[in-house]
Amino acid sequence: MGWIMPGLKPLLWACSLLAILLLLNSCGSPGAAPVERQVRDGQPLLVGEAGLPDHSPRSLAGPPGLPTHLRIPIIGVDATIETVGVTASGELEVPARRPWDDVGWYRLGPRPGERGSAVIDGHLDRPGGAPAVFWRLRELQPGALVQVLDSQGHWWSFRVRALAYYPPRQAPLQQIFADTSGHYLNLITCAGDWIASEHQTQLRLVVYTTLIA
Repeated sequence: MGWIMPGLKPLLWACSLLAILLLLNSCGSPGAAPVERQVRDGQPLLVGEAGLPDHSPRSLAGPPGLPTHLRIPIIGVDATIETVGVTASGELEVPARRPWDDVGWYRLGPRPGERGSAVIDGHLDRPGGAPAVFWRLRELQPGALVQVLDSQGHWWSFRVRALAYYPPRQAPLQQIFADTSGHYLNLITCAGDWIASEHQTQLRLVVYTTLIA
């Protein structure tokens, strides 16, 4: 159960392991919230986009520390960040200590604040359909504030620039995981209707953010 990813540079954070990362373990509940108009004419739908300048952290004394906490004030997210990698079968891990309340930073990519595309994933819902940490992620709009606290006590601030919904096998992995043109943080969860035969939801939601401070 893997993806072929033509053009994805293998030297970027072990991208060969990303072939099935968007088939997230977080997308395993039949209670996922319905979402309207996420795909139009079979193509992924981009929900709004804001042109925001990218800010380099050159003014800081050193590189970012390990991410420890995620805060998205407008949707009430205030979550501990766990470190995740990939499972033996090649799937993106999800938080283990508090799986429904914590989020997971993909440790094979950059840290939030570094150049490149940092990635944080989280569950949409709990078994049975009760909301989990990223239940309201779909409510974000371009311009919304996203903040990450690192192990050195520094808050890194990002602004949402776009939301996009993708069928898993149509997701632009290079853009999500390996865009080094700026300082980005991408948030991932599941979305759309539950597909019982595949034990997953129809779509993945990616929230693209850009560093501002």
